[in-house]
Amino acid sequence: MGAAARRSGGRWAVALVVGMALLGQPALADSGLSIGGRSRYVLNPKATTVQATVTVDLRNTTPSSGGYFYFYNTFAVPVPAGAENVRARSNGSSLSVTLKRTDDPSTRLARVSFPKLLYGRSRTIVLTFEVPGEKPRSRDSTRVGPGYATFAVYGVGDEGRNSVEVVAPAKMSFEATSDDFTSTQKGSTSTHTSTSTTGGEGSWAVVSLRDPERTDEKSVEVNGVSVLLNGFQDDPRWSTFVSGQVTKGIPELEQLVGAKWPGGLERIREDASPSLRGYDGWFDPSDDEIVIGEQLDSDLIFHELSHAWVNGDRFDQRWVSEGLAQVLAERAVTATGGTPYTHPKVSRGSKQAVALNAWNGSAGSRSDVVDAYAYPAAYAATKSLVSGLDDTQLAAVLGAAIRGERAYDPPGTRDTDGGRTSWSRWLDLLETRAGVEAAPKVFSRWVLTGEERATLAARARARTAYAAVDRADGAWLPPEGLRDAMTAWDFDRAGAVDAKVAPLGRAATEVQAAAARAGVEVPDAVRTSYEQAEQDEQYTALAKALPQAATAVVAVGAAERAAASTSNPLSALGATVLGVEGNASRATALLDEGRYPEATSAAKDATRGADRALLVGLAMVGALLLLAAAVFWWVRRFRATQARHRAEQQATLAALATAAPVHPVHPVHPAQATQPGAGPELPGAGPPPPLEPAGSGDAQGSP
Repeated sequence: MGAAARRSGGRWAVALVVGMALLGQPALADSGLSIGGRSRYVLNPKATTVQATVTVDLRNTTPSSGGYFYFYNTFAVPVPAGAENVRARSNGSSLSVTLKRTDDPSTRLARVSFPKLLYGRSRTIVLTFEVPGEKPRSRDSTRVGPGYATFAVYGVGDEGRNSVEVVAPAKMSFEATSDDFTSTQKGSTSTHTSTSTTGGEGSWAVVSLRDPERTDEKSVEVNGVSVLLNGFQDDPRWSTFVSGQVTKGIPELEQLVGAKWPGGLERIREDASPSLRGYDGWFDPSDDEIVIGEQLDSDLIFHELSHAWVNGDRFDQRWVSEGLAQVLAERAVTATGGTPYTHPKVSRGSKQAVALNAWNGSAGSRSDVVDAYAYPAAYAATKSLVSGLDDTQLAAVLGAAIRGERAYDPPGTRDTDGGRTSWSRWLDLLETRAGVEAAPKVFSRWVLTGEERATLAARARARTAYAAVDRADGAWLPPEGLRDAMTAWDFDRAGAVDAKVAPLGRAATEVQAAAARAGVEVPDAVRTSYEQAEQDEQYTALAKALPQAATAVVAVGAAERAAASTSNPLSALGATVLGVEGNASRATALLDEGRYPEATSAAKDATRGADRALLVGLAMVGALLLLAAAVFWWVRRFRATQARHRAEQQATLAALATAAPVHPVHPVHPAQATQPGAGPELPGAGPPPPLEPAGSGDAQGSP
């Protein structure tokens, strides 16, 4: 059973007090009257009534004295206020029965009259009656309906001679205000029996029976969330009311908590069981259900819905989850136009008062006197803590607590350890994140034990020292070692760490200032090395590394600016040759890796290269121009030489052509053609060889 519940407003507590008062009346218990009692209540689920039989064995044990003799002629038995057909018989005869009202609207006294019972005499009386039950939300809390029943049972016998039996179908669940019942099953019927007495004089209890298969089932959809409503079959108004409250409540609570509905709820069930344990209702995460009574109470519904977010899985202390659930319910009721629950006033100085951190137990146990104080006290403490926060501020700090964040980390930072939020973390979140300056005083008054209260002074000193470190290191977080010690409330360790990290604040701000002057972002590695430091050797290393980082940041910033300044063509050419961009990029990478001296050296190389880039660019352009001119001159010279050679060759050819003899050529018929100056062509002779050009070789043939 989960611990998420809201204590009952007192209806059953009043009935219990009245029941005990009835058992103390002389008519029911008298030292001179020996009483044996057997009470049997049988539920008839078809007729929706309870048949009751109370058998009383009376014996007068008061002897005559001083001339007086003592007798008894009446005996009173408590019965449900709506009991019908009340009859009594003894020795085969009917006895007179009168019903008398009591202070409890659910109970009457059935006074049975009989002839005088003298000393030493005995009489057995059998009282029978029917219990029909009342309509839902009647002042009389007795209920007997389709699939359920809630009624009071009484045992009237002395200690050792008293028994109460409740007989019902075995499939019906059984709850009682007393843990003294034992159950046995025979066939389809279960008998629940108690033989205890209160103070040796009878017993009283309220019992509840429920058939889980006989319900008025209805489904409600809200923002994609589906919830089943299981109400009594003769109480449709309950389902309609709860449906409306769930429809309005879940969206409103999502805004107040700052988180979507987390799930974990399948049904809301109408049942008297919580009231029998002293609660109005409870959220049972083991069965994914909310169980509440028949009351139409929007505050109660919103309170239990809030436990989907604020519960024992998220908060260590019961008072935190109960107080927050009630504050959320109150705000949701107000926002939706309802009337918030009125809490009883409690005083820290009352006899029942306890430090809320000492309040244990859960909704699975029975509510007790401590609960009567603790529930309203938890609300009073939580109300005092968050009353100055608007809905947005409350959602921010509550969301951080639900997620298990640490107060000394930036909002949204997940704690690697996870887990639930303890009371100390809740105090830190309220004071650090939400600015609730009065939180320590509220905790001191309502929450802390004497030993816990003694730690507040050390905490205050540690927080003052922590704030000084936080101011000194600029926009950075104090190192992890200090934040962890503060979160754990280990103030001795926090003091030791503070002594080591406080001197680092100046170096940290110098890095940030250097970055601002250089116009660059502080590399993540530099900031991380400071913020995540948690060992002594890391603090020692930071004392050397941070000044180096400041120097490197300045150098890298200068290198980046210098590299950017080489944008004109001549400078860009020189920068490329000198590797300015590469050195600047390498410097940035080395800085990101935390290699500060190397980053500084590479950055200076880039800066020096950028300074010479224009001259180098000019020199390279001049060299290129000279090279181009030389090539042009060589090409022209080559072409001129070639042209002269061709001219000389052509002149030589022309001279040779002029000096050589020219022979006339006579036309000859092809068939008769012969060499000039020769006779007829000889048979088999081929064509004459071609003439060689003059000057091309030795002359052949006849002149």
